Amino acid sequence: MNARTRPLVLSLTLAAVLTATTACIPLPSPLEGGDAAEAPAATPTAAQPSAPGEEATADPDDFSDVFTERDEFFREQQLPMDGTPLVAVTPAQQDFIAQQRAYVEEQGATWTASDENLSLALAGDACETAILSRHEVDSSTLVAHVSTSPLFAQLIPTGLDDDARKKAEANVASVMVFGTTFLCPDDGDAWVAAYQQVYGG
Repeated sequence: MNARTRPLVLSLTLAAVLTATTACIPLPSPLEGGDAAEAPAATPTAAQPSAPGEEATADPDDFSDVFTERDEFFREQQLPMDGTPLVAVTPAQQDFIAQQRAYVEEQGATWTASDENLSLALAGDACETAILSRHEVDSSTLVAHVSTSPLFAQLIPTGLDDDARKKAEANVASVMVFGTTFLCPDDGDAWVAAYQQVYGG
């Protein structure tokens, strides 16, 4: 799938959730604060040997497998698709939110249900993008994701100069990328590397 093609299912549903929330930039995650080591390391999945000629017969335009994988991801993560605010329910989500909340509160801010919803929304949306990109995540994937995301569009104030906009994007992206190391850890390292290439780190 072209990296510039946006997945619509989760992001559009979550954009509806955002209409009831305050459009503000979440505080940076522990990733931005230099504590990314606390995130669980992505565990590489052993490649399955392919049958002779399998690669040659695979249709690169057949995306039924990625849509099936995405739907399974939604089921495993128990992400509601009806606009209900997101709440951490799986152990990985709860760990992510616990660390994110602790970091926010260490910065002297108050954690809210909206923060939990937005953190999970950002991470889930990035995981969806990774799946639909066949797990080929790099800096161009991150740039395309950020520039076309309804979530980022609602969270980043308009009228910012280039430097301020990039800093605001980096703050939001840090939460998103930190979350991927929990919700889709096999893609987490790639998201972290892309974040460092785009925003420094």
